[in-house]
Amino acid sequence: MKIVVAGAVGGQKAVPDEWAKKVARAIELLTNKNDPNIDITAQEKMLRILEGTSGTWHEGYPTVQRVAYGSGVDYDSNPLTDSGVLSYAGYKTFLDTHSVNDMVWYKNSSSGPVSLSGDNDIQELFEHLLHTIHLFGVRGAVNGSEEALNWDSEKNQNTFQSTALYNAMKEAYDKGFFQPDYVGDITDPSKAHVALKEYLYLLNFNMWEFGSEFWENQSLSPEWSDSMRTPAGIQTNNPLGYDLYNTYVKPVLSRPDVATLRSIFQDNDSGFSGYAPD
Repeated sequence: MKIVVAGAVGGQKAVPDEWAKKVARAIELLTNKNDPNIDITAQEKMLRILEGTSGTWHEGYPTVQRVAYGSGVDYDSNPLTDSGVLSYAGYKTFLDTHSVNDMVWYKNSSSGPVSLSGDNDIQELFEHLLHTIHLFGVRGAVNGSEEALNWDSEKNQNTFQSTALYNAMKEAYDKGFFQPDYVGDITDPSKAHVALKEYLYLLNFNMWEFGSEFWENQSLSPEWSDSMRTPAGIQTNNPLGYDLYNTYVKPVLSRPDVATLRSIFQDNDSGFSGYAPD
């Protein structure tokens, strides 16, 4: 998976090289083939899917994780807007020829004062990194997952509500354990893909018990119920989600060690990636 990092452009500073290496190291930790839970065949297929190789479902559109500084509005031309995209030479063509989703923000300023917490850095990175890997890699890796994890409600308006991913999300939604107020109607195909993306991230994050580790005050309630921060809680309250994770995610993504993450992402932007290019 290619990491594309913003330089000094649009009146904004460049993202530091060490932060880019931390992103790369995080990807290595997520794809640790020595994790005993990993199905090597499925994980290798996930890597081919991310790369967009021949025969994969987004063949010819390799996956990219974009990394930028602060927030979109910190750039003279916001790279998140249609007009902003056009203001950067070659950027639209680049987006049109790659599989791209979220931006990872170095020193995220979109919600107010920039946090100096290493735990917040971990949460920021892993939310958006998991979005990208879930959408363009995990889907299709395990047999049956291309259909089961089909998140693209806009392209599959007549079938998206029949997928295992949608049914697991709906179970949590109907019980009040997942409340994506930013989406509205989860049956609306123009909006459902956002809810599906967020649900799968939150499910994965809390099957790893990372919400209790890295979220401020250990909570994201009411969007995600506090009773769903552990595998046991998810199994009790959202059994379809519990099965979904164990069937399609656990065989291909490895849970990074918490102590290792906190060593890499220390407060005040300290810590070193430990990344060595292959």
